[in-house]
Amino acid sequence: MTIIMRKFAFQGAVGAFSHSAGRLFASRLGNAKHAVFQPCRSFDEVFERVVSGASAFGIIPLENSSIGSIAANFDLLWSKEIALVGEVSMAIHHQLIGLPDSDLAKLTDVYSHPAALDQCRKFFDRSPHLRPVAFFDTSGAALFVKEKNDPTSAAIASDIAARENGLTILEWDIEDYKENRTRFGIIANLDFNPDSPREIPDPPYKISCVAELPHQPGSLATLLQRLASLNINLTKIESRPIPEAAWHYRFFVDMELDTPAKDAHVVRILKTSCESYKILGRYSPWSDTVAGAGEPAGQRPIV
Repeated sequence: MTIIMRKFAFQGAVGAFSHSAGRLFASRLGNAKHAVFQPCRSFDEVFERVVSGASAFGIIPLENSSIGSIAANFDLLWSKEIALVGEVSMAIHHQLIGLPDSDLAKLTDVYSHPAALDQCRKFFDRSPHLRPVAFFDTSGAALFVKEKNDPTSAAIASDIAARENGLTILEWDIEDYKENRTRFGIIANLDFNPDSPREIPDPPYKISCVAELPHQPGSLATLLQRLASLNINLTKIESRPIPEAAWHYRFFVDMELDTPAKDAHVVRILKTSCESYKILGRYSPWSDTVAGAGEPAGQRPIV
């Protein structure tokens, strides 16, 4: 029997939330034991590894329920020749982690990714003696605190990052909202890895697309009205500036289809309503609340 070794690129260090989302997607493919996860320093590097074929899949955060979209990745979805082949929605719980002998009252600097820091504003409001310091990644921040070996420094990261780095959780679940979730996209090369799940999934499934509209009154309303006439559920719309055309925008639209029969109608509407458009992908959404998707919810390692 041939064993397929799939490589998954993600931004951050081992134990990052993108790493966990990749593990969930690998388990869905039935390939978790043979998945190889490749840490990257930046989102650009994740895309480049997928485009070049060095990685079969890339895991990118798209949207957080507390702070909104990760804008850089939407721009990369437009500019790179990739396909969205999956989506993982995952609960995000941020832990304050430090050295075993750290004292919460004596901490001064807390390192983490800017998005994670932004999701913990209330924690910093009630801890004015702490200084948030931006770092390239949550799990990378944990590794930095370990190597710095300074009991006055801490990181905000996952409990997995704490375990991976032999650190102690000083305070659990410091995110502003307990229902905090992030939606991760799974990207694949258009030509590499021909056995990746790019066929039209069973309904309901999502289509992600990008539309550039005529710069005239009512163009966006017309597009949305035509889609609404098909009784299609729009799950997201996001505008991003077109840098080469001041005050012009392209629109990223996610929609859920309950039958494949509507697919051709959607494409026809995009062709006739837009100056240009791009189908980013068709895929089934996946959640860590699905039985068997990962470790049981609420199961905490002893750190």
